[in-house]
Amino acid sequence: MMSYLMGSQRGWVSLPIIALLLAISTLSMQYQQRLQASYLWRGQLNDIEIEQQVWVDFKQDFMVSPSLSSATFSECVGFCELGLHSQEKIWQKNTQRLHYQWVRYESPANESGHVLASYRLCASQNQQQYRCWWWRDGAWFSGGWVSASD
Repeated sequence: MMSYLMGSQRGWVSLPIIALLLAISTLSMQYQQRLQASYLWRGQLNDIEIEQQVWVDFKQDFMVSPSLSSATFSECVGFCELGLHSQEKIWQKNTQRLHYQWVRYESPANESGHVLASYRLCASQNQQQYRCWWWRDGAWFSGGWVSASD
C-alpha cells in the first residue's frame, strides 16, 4: 500500500511552482515584445535618417556651388508644371535616387533692356511631392515643398 501512495505523488507539482512558471513566462513574453518594439523603432529612425540623408547629399551636390549654366531652358512660358516628366533627370547616390528638374526661364527684357533670369531646381522621390529651390539673377531667394498637379 505504501508503494502505491509514493508512485501517485511523483507527477505532482505544487501550485506555487506553476504560478512561478506562469509569471516567468509572462515576464519573458513582455520583455520580448518590448525588445521587438525597440527594434522596430530603431528601424524606423534609421529609415528616416536615410531619407533625410538623401536630401543632405542632393543639396550638397547642387546647392553649395550651384551651376546655373547647366539648367535647361524652360519649354513653357515661365516654368512648366512639375507633373511633366520630359525635363526630369535622375540623380543617384549609393542606393538613393531622386528625379529632378533644373530649369531656366528668361523673362522678356524690361524697359532698360534687362532680361531677368530665373531658375528652379525641383527634386522628388515619388514624382508627386517636390522639394524646390528658386534663384533670380543668380541669387538664391526661396525654397520649399510643392505638390505636382494631375
